[in-house]
Amino acid sequence: MGTIALLLSIIFIFLAGLHFYWAIFGIKDPSVVLPTKENGKFLFKPGKLGTVLVGLFLSLFAFIYLNKAISFTERRELTYASVAIGFIFLLRALGDFKYLGFFKKLRSTRFARMDSQYYSPLALLVSLLIFVLELLS
Repeated sequence: MGTIALLLSIIFIFLAGLHFYWAIFGIKDPSVVLPTKENGKFLFKPGKLGTVLVGLFLSLFAFIYLNKAISFTERRELTYASVAIGFIFLLRALGDFKYLGFFKKLRSTRFARMDSQYYSPLALLVSLLIFVLELLS
């Protein structure tokens, strides 16, 4: 189970680093990573603070799974947090039924194509890994 926990922490460290990079240097092509409406307008455009906060949460998630891999603290609350993270990523994979997730209706934007190919499958994989990790530990 340490391997799954380590893999999850690596995924979260990578995602956190990506968000910190975006906060510092900006996003080169926002239409690929931010959902847009059919007319090309962004649903939201997070600022630097919002992007850093997401990076911090992803770093916290990485800490939780790194702890599960090397057990430097035993806290039952971390198990509850882990299951909650699993549900967050499962909800992300399912989406809002319009702009993101597997069941989105709008599929013609650049973000929608990237979401279908990469973002939603990654969110589903992360949630499944978390649930397997928690069921087997």
